[in-house]
Amino acid sequence: MKTITALAAAFLFSAASPAIAADAGDPMTMAPQTVPGVLSPKQKQLYSQVVSAIRGQRWAEARALLDGAENGPLSDFLRAELLVAPNSPKAEVADIMPILARSPNLPQAEQLGRLAAKRGATDIPALPYQTRLSWAGSAPRRVGADSVSDPFANGLASSIPERIKNDDPAGAEALLNAVIDKLSPQARAEWQQKVAWSYYIENDDANALRLALACTQNGGAWATQGAWTQGLAAWRLRDYRTALTAFDRVAKEAPDSELRAAAHYWASRAAMAAGEPASVQPRLRAAAANEETFYGLLAAETLGDGVVRQQTARPDRSAWRALEEQPNVRAAIALAEIGEEQYAGEALRHQARIGNASQHEQLIAIANALSLPETQLWLAHNTPQGRKLAASTRYPQPKWEPNGGWRVDPALVFAHTLQESRFQRAAVSGAGAMGLMQVRPGTARDLARWNGDASGPGDLKTPAVNMDFGQRYLEYLSRDGSTGGQLPKVIAAYNAGPAPIARWQTEVRDGGDPLLYIESIPYWETRGYVGIVLRNYWMYEAQQGKPSVSRAALAQGKWPRFPDSKDRVRLSYAPGLTNAD
Repeated sequence: MKTITALAAAFLFSAASPAIAADAGDPMTMAPQTVPGVLSPKQKQLYSQVVSAIRGQRWAEARALLDGAENGPLSDFLRAELLVAPNSPKAEVADIMPILARSPNLPQAEQLGRLAAKRGATDIPALPYQTRLSWAGSAPRRVGADSVSDPFANGLASSIPERIKNDDPAGAEALLNAVIDKLSPQARAEWQQKVAWSYYIENDDANALRLALACTQNGGAWATQGAWTQGLAAWRLRDYRTALTAFDRVAKEAPDSELRAAAHYWASRAAMAAGEPASVQPRLRAAAANEETFYGLLAAETLGDGVVRQQTARPDRSAWRALEEQPNVRAAIALAEIGEEQYAGEALRHQARIGNASQHEQLIAIANALSLPETQLWLAHNTPQGRKLAASTRYPQPKWEPNGGWRVDPALVFAHTLQESRFQRAAVSGAGAMGLMQVRPGTARDLARWNGDASGPGDLKTPAVNMDFGQRYLEYLSRDGSTGGQLPKVIAAYNAGPAPIARWQTEVRDGGDPLLYIESIPYWETRGYVGIVLRNYWMYEAQQGKPSVSRAALAQGKWPRFPDSKDRVRLSYAPGLTNAD
């Protein structure tokens, strides 16, 4: 851990790594853990009153409050907000121009300039140039192949899925065979893969292998998916050389790093099982090269690398001093001090567009320090052209705490939160799940009642409330008989509900192999969800400098357990609770 003076004398950095350290002896300095306040108690009270007046459309009150006080870090920001707020009184040139002259860097400056021009102003101050930020990509995830448009295949789009849904792959194959000669090679591959996968899910590995092999003869993206099915079916049939050939093909053709890492990892397993130990390590290294993936991290663990090394940027003192003087940064800190996270995020986003590209990482560190995870993610995904950021920037760790404190590992809670809502506290799903961890109100009411809280769950859009019920539900699932406390099954149950997990206890033929279980989950969404949340979990553990017990267990072919907590509260729950759609 290092202390750096400036924002200068007050920013405290923590070692951070996205599984991750710059090197073993010099951990990456990433995000400040504390930010010096910029507001006096009197200013906090004033600005809170102004924001309340603007929200309540009490325009005269807001203006009077600002006019009666000295200019401070938020004076021009709030004057500008007063002028552009919906339904606010007509903004006149005399109101606009002094603000633009003093504060051309404001997020509202462009809108104010347009208003001034509309009112006839001709001497509008020049505003800072706004750089167009580029999408920097997101954390890796496995993607499927696109459906093929084919006149004959279109007729299969309802009939075959219906047979598959009814656990009838043989019937689905009969429908396919009736038109197979009329299909294009790509359409043929698509439907052969889908039916082959249905055979696999029904544990008919011989037919899955047969049809998947036929699929691979057609070429294209669906043939690659077919090779993946071929590899898994061959593995379960203990035909390890066929599995090895199939996984090697997927590794060469995979459209994304997540599937590529998976194929390399499974090829290493198949090579060992086929009696080719000399080729295991090269395949593991190839998997580990895909650093921010489930199997890449698992491969690094298997190779004995507890930490995946990655080059990272290190902010220097002069950069922090320069950033401290930026009005938008000071405004963001001030806005966060009075609980206005949305406004604070707007200020940092605007600074990213008008500021120095070399300070982009420092803006992310500020967002982290202010517990603005939505803004941190936006800045991590929208960067100056050609700027490559450390993977850790995509894994926010706000200084939030659930009501009643932590009972579940915070890294696991954040891992779910990142996947469920991307830290959007107001997120609401089509099924009514709410907030950071997408908790259903009915689930929260049941959990509250079982815990003896007759008042109900409270506001699920509040982080402390939502995380409390999210971690309670994780605890409930960890004790449910369907999961047996096995972490991959707990994660799967959080997505799909405990009922399917209970069903899969007998339906999924995994031979006691947790990785085979994960890859054999019948639901596409849940299958991906488990790998993503585990990857997120490991990334957070690495940032916190914690060895990963679950990753070590999976690397040894063992089932990882739901993490225990020393101060976990023992709760009594009724069976059968589901939060899934």
